[in-house]
Order: sequence, then C-alpha cells, then structure tokens
Amino acid sequence: MTKRPLAALTLALLLTACDSSVADHRGDAEAAFANQDYFAARDAAQQALRDDPKDAAALELLARTQLAMGQGRDALLTLDRLANLKAVPADAALLRAEAQLQAGETREAVALIANDQSAEAWRLRALAASQEGNEAEMLAAFAKGREAEGDKFKLIVAEASWYLSQGDAEAARPLVAQAQKAAPGRIETLFITAQLAQLDEDSELASRAYLGILDITPLDRPALLGAIGAMANLGRIDLLRPLVERGTKAYPNDVEFIFLDARVKAEDGNWEAVRDELQQHESLIAGHYDARGLYGEALRRLGQSELARAQLAPVFRQTPDNAEVRRSYAEVLLDTGDKDEARRVIEPLANGPEGTAEDRALLAKAR
Repeated sequence: MTKRPLAALTLALLLTACDSSVADHRGDAEAAFANQDYFAARDAAQQALRDDPKDAAALELLARTQLAMGQGRDALLTLDRLANLKAVPADAALLRAEAQLQAGETREAVALIANDQSAEAWRLRALAASQEGNEAEMLAAFAKGREAEGDKFKLIVAEASWYLSQGDAEAARPLVAQAQKAAPGRIETLFITAQLAQLDEDSELASRAYLGILDITPLDRPALLGAIGAMANLGRIDLLRPLVERGTKAYPNDVEFIFLDARVKAEDGNWEAVRDELQQHESLIAGHYDARGLYGEALRRLGQSELARAQLAPVFRQTPDNAEVRRSYAEVLLDTGDKDEARRVIEPLANGPEGTAEDRALLAKAR
C-alpha cells in the first residue's frame, strides 16, 4: 500500500470538503428557489459563490432569484459575471431584458427582445409600455402574448395585476381564475387572489392568501403589509401583532413598520412609547403623514399641545379628507386656545355624513 504524504492527504480532504460545501449551498439555494423562498435562495446562492466565485450554476440561480425579488440592477451585475464566464443561459436575453425593466431602462430592455415572439417577450413588452404610460400598446402586447407560444402564466399574472392596480375587479377576475387553475400555490397567484379579494372587500380571503405567501417566504414585505391590513380590517389585533413584530425585526428602518409598531402601542394606550418610537425616527417619518399624525396625537395626549400642533398642522393641510387627522387637529387647536380655527376645522366633519357624536361635541366646544 502506497503511503501518501500527510500534507497532500490533508489538502485532498480540504478540497473534497470545499467541493461538498459548494454543492450543499447550491443545493440549498435550488431547493429554496423551487419553494419560492427567495430570501433563503439568495443567501444560499451567495454562500455558494463565496466558496466558489466561478460557480456558474449558483450565479444563474442568484440572477433568477434577484429578478424574482425585483432587484434588477443586482441581477444585471450577476448576468455580467455569467457572461464573463461564457456561461449564459438560453433565455439570457429575456432575463437581461427583465432586469433592465426593473432598473428603469425601458428602451434597452425592448431592444434585447426585438426578435423574440414568445409569450414571455410579449409580457416584457407590455410591462415596458406600461412603464412609458402607453396603455393601448400595453394592452395590445398582452393580447398578442395570449396568442403566442410558450408559458403564459407570468403574462396572465401581469395583466391581472394591471387591472387590479386600476381597481377593475371584473376585468381581472377571469385572469385571476386562470392563474388559480394553472398554479394555485404560486406566490404570484396568491398575490393577485389577495388583491382581488381586497377589491371585493373580502378581508377574510385576502388574509388567507397573504398568510399563504408568508408560509412560503416569511419575510415577504408586501405580503406582511397586506396581511396586517387585512387583519386590521377584520379587527384581529391579536393576529396582527406578531406580524408587525416580524416586520419590525426584519425591516428595522422601514417607515411602514415603524408606523405600524407605533399603532399597536397606541392600541394599548401606551402613548409615551408611541411618542418615543416616532421621535426616535422623526427624520424617517417626515413624509409619512399617517405616522406624523399619530406622532401629533401622542404629543397631544401627553399634554405637549404646541409640539402636537406643529406636527398636525402640515399633516392636516396635506390630508384634509382624513377624518382622524381632522379630529386630532381640532382637539389640539382647542387645547391651544384657538377656538375659531378649531371650529373651521371640525365643522365640515361634524355636520357631514361621517360625523360622530365626538365630532359634534368638539364643534360645541369650539363655539
């Protein structure tokens, strides 16, 4: 039996372990991508590339994951790395075109697929036309895509999403039904199901669809926000709380989750905590009128009326149709002794169809 030098044996073992590690990380990425858990897929693919920067399979998977997450600029860089390795996939032009669209480079995207007549190419042309505000061209591209060769699932979802964004539930409904028949468990299907349910004011169905997405990818931001909104409509604060906590931990500097966390504290009547949280993020909430309105309300309830007025005045000017803001602003005007302005603010609400006994009481105080 030939004896191998110890150093050579150690090196061979290390190389074998490294190869195994790359394969394990890539396998994890492939499994996560197949399960639509794009956060996990991205992390595993990046780990595989740290082990082997020239792993073409991991690079391709990372590019597809980045596109699924809407990270077009990152996907373009990853596709460039694949091109440098001379390992571009067969649908590279479609991938790059979608990445260009996500990066806002519409003309470049369309040029890449000029000779492609597949359903997927027509979907991208429709999205490009939508980005340029050309509705007629977009609808024509969707129509041509429905008659083209190739998988039409993404095209159906894209067209349904557009109708849903316009509030046209009836135009979206048959497309949503097609997606549900073709791929009921896909994230894209669950999203348009939830959006249609919201237009139908079916918060129960919307919440189930959003929670279905979160079962697949627990940190999906739109699904978290959608589920929280649906739970709020259902009055299920108990189910809403853990979702807000999850979002706050995953996105600590996201103004939407900062606001929602403060709203939960307000539900508990913990106005000091509301003030402290929003004060800590005052620069972030500057353009978020709901958060600033809540901040003003917290200051008012804590007796800081002048500071509350400074917060609520610009919010009221920007959102005069917000009954909650109008009510809070009227109260703080009364607190600061400005009865005339308080009456001007609260009178339209108190005398309107949405006026409450509280509003009428405020109007009486302002007279």
